[in-house]
Amino acid sequence: MGQTRKRNYDRYTLAYKLQAVMLASHPGVKAKDVAESLGLHPVMLYRWCMEHRRGELRENKHMKPSKPSPKRKASRPDPRVEKDAELLKAQKRIQQLEKALKNRDEELELLKKAQRFFETRNK
Repeated sequence: MGQTRKRNYDRYTLAYKLQAVMLASHPGVKAKDVAESLGLHPVMLYRWCMEHRRGELRENKHMKPSKPSPKRKASRPDPRVEKDAELLKAQKRIQQLEKALKNRDEELELLKKAQRFFETRNK
């Protein structure tokens, strides 16, 4: 008997699926044409559209993260992620500064009390 061969199926990232769904959802554009231009079976694109409408569209769980080619330049980081990281860093810095200000205010109040105490004691 012959051996069975392992089938290789195309696996698509979530970003690719979302982009295909967005292209197919443009008014006046047929999903069949989008599927043909992307090299997909139209039924697969329709399924992705339905899953997107239901909120069930997700990445293939067996998909391995792709490694960037060593010959290619590193891709630019997402600007939204950078802004979120900057915002988080700024918020942490603000908390540190507020805490330091609170400590300085307490020290100042303590020094004022000590000054009043010594002024009344010397009279």
